[in-house]
Amino acid sequence: MAPTLSDLRLEAQDGGLLVTWSVSGGPAAAAVGAGPTPVAPDHVPLANVPAGTTEVMLEGAGRDGRRYVSVALEGGRDVVVAGERRLAFEGPTNFRDLGGYPVAGGGRTRWGRVYRSDALHRFTQADLGAFRRLGTRCVYDLRGDAERSASPDPVESVHIALLDWYTGSEAKDLFRVRTARDAESILRDMYVGMLDNAAPALGELLSRLGDEDLLPAVLHCAGGKDRTGLSAAVLLDVLGVDRVTVLDDYELTGRFRTADHEPLLMRLLSSAGLPDEAARAFLGSPRWAMSEALEHLERSYGGAEPYLLGPAGMAPDRLAALGELLVVKA
Repeated sequence: MAPTLSDLRLEAQDGGLLVTWSVSGGPAAAAVGAGPTPVAPDHVPLANVPAGTTEVMLEGAGRDGRRYVSVALEGGRDVVVAGERRLAFEGPTNFRDLGGYPVAGGGRTRWGRVYRSDALHRFTQADLGAFRRLGTRCVYDLRGDAERSASPDPVESVHIALLDWYTGSEAKDLFRVRTARDAESILRDMYVGMLDNAAPALGELLSRLGDEDLLPAVLHCAGGKDRTGLSAAVLLDVLGVDRVTVLDDYELTGRFRTADHEPLLMRLLSSAGLPDEAARAFLGSPRWAMSEALEHLERSYGGAEPYLLGPAGMAPDRLAALGELLVVKA
């Protein structure tokens, strides 16, 4: 049986780029290359790794721009390509690529096509230069009018609000929060509420992601966690990414953007009477909350596809285009 490579990961470190992977079917030597695009034949060979070793440090690889790495096993059939999941900007801390996730039936989501992020008003001048080099064609701001006015995007963006319905009694629930579980339940209810009340907005967003002329694209909110997190989860789900991986992607926010990044919001929550534990939980990304929202999507609408074709109002051809544009077939 030919050796098979999986779980290829990149992690930027002080010494360069740490590349790790897993091998099934027996140990195998590997050839490692890198380049500025996810097209493996264009990559420059950088290292030959002996059988039994499944990591390599690429010193200084790609410091002048976006990094993609390709790994080919000796005796294997395929070349696997991965990019950095999180792009390291000076301002936004939760800017991530939705590429590289396995999909049902074989293949992976395309690298460099759809990014998710926290608020872009934190971009520095250096960030703006790096952002422009990504070649993005459209930015979707999922925040409300007041947020956009207070902290406008430094680049042109399309406004698709996902929480316009969240007013009055829903917002008042926050003042009754006393425990971390209470706070996480608020998030669960918010995600379910977005599915039920913001379906046309979600349909518009995903319809636009199915337009090749508008890719690559970025979707963002304030923390890149709730509105962006639900949108990304629905997108990955309809593309055929398995539920565990979808929830893993949601939880990654907890690694890159925490309550410590939101001191002003923490103070506002504290002044509203929330205990510190509850406030931190509200700014977290609890796996169970998103899991229950996606279960609601299945139970109430039959899944992401009927939801998008039904209450979200997507056209069948635009839904089909999502898979054609955002998935690389095996």
